[in-house]
Amino acid sequence: MDFKKLFRKDDKAVSPVIGVILMVAITVILAAAIGSSVFGQGTTESAPQANLDIKASHIPDNAFDAPSIKIEHLGGDAVHFEDSTITKVMASVNGGTSVEINADGLGTDDITTDDDGLGTMNVGDIKILELITVSDDTPLQDSTGETDHAIVSGDTVNIKVIDVQTNQLICDKDIRF
Repeated sequence: MDFKKLFRKDDKAVSPVIGVILMVAITVILAAAIGSSVFGQGTTESAPQANLDIKASHIPDNAFDAPSIKIEHLGGDAVHFEDSTITKVMASVNGGTSVEINADGLGTDDITTDDDGLGTMNVGDIKILELITVSDDTPLQDSTGETDHAIVSGDTVNIKVIDVQTNQLICDKDIRF
């Protein structure tokens, strides 16, 4: 077989045209796939963006007295504490297990008892929250040792404010009592 004759033939090929058509088709398909994935995503909800300052307010004198924290809303979106299906507060003592805190504790600007709880906090609001657990309606205690005991000076309490609807953190602070 003579290879020189094979390559000297003057046959017209359509392969460059087919190649261009295939490249254009692949580009269109890729653009459609990327466009549908980017524009097909629905709007995602985001948690309220708020700057909360949390400090220790009261150290209990005995196991029946609840510790409390002072929450100050420094800026951002309003935070709705009035319903635990919207926002919840979690606390853990000295790295122990987190428990849900009842956000219906103390809660007025003049730091007196208020049955309405924290309610909705807007910029500039300062409120007090007693650390009472939701599960058994008792004061938050340190359960990291052999026996549970009241929060004492030197204990560190981690407070997390969580937006339940998006499952995102609004605030995460360590407070030293």
